Amino acid sequence: MSMRVFSKATPVTRAYIRYATTESSSQKATQAISNATNAVKSQGLTNALCNLYKTVTSPLPAKVKAPLDKAVGIFEPVLYFTEVAFHLGKQVAVRQNFKLPTKVDFAAAETELFKALEFFKVKNIKNIKDIPTDKWKRGALKTFELSTLFVLGEVVGRGNLIGYKH
Repeated sequence: MSMRVFSKATPVTRAYIRYATTESSSQKATQAISNATNAVKSQGLTNALCNLYKTVTSPLPAKVKAPLDKAVGIFEPVLYFTEVAFHLGKQVAVRQNFKLPTKVDFAAAETELFKALEFFKVKNIKNIKDIPTDKWKRGALKTFELSTLFVLGEVVGRGNLIGYKH
């Protein structure tokens, strides 16, 4: 059985659809990028990104824009405080005369790291009974030290020896 979609009573008319040209869209995108670059230089990254977001999402319908606004509202403070931390770190680096590490510095750090890891490497041990007692004692002492530091940190963080203050 075939079903007719259109009845003979309703004539089908051709719908005329206007398609946007890609040239104007690319020009608008180029203009938005240049405006964003200039805005970052003048008003900071956070404000520039917020303004760019408002420009991009202004033609969207409210149903689409509302969830996007919530998501941006969550990330906007994170972006702002990241920018503040970056600028603060930059000022500290300038005042303390910090320099970026060179390849020689990275090589020295790598050798020091491998020397430190050699301490933890256990060689030719196939059974727990093969581990010497001095290694067991050192390991137990390190574990005790780390757990004690953890407990002390918890006590200081709580501000009380047992339980939390309400």
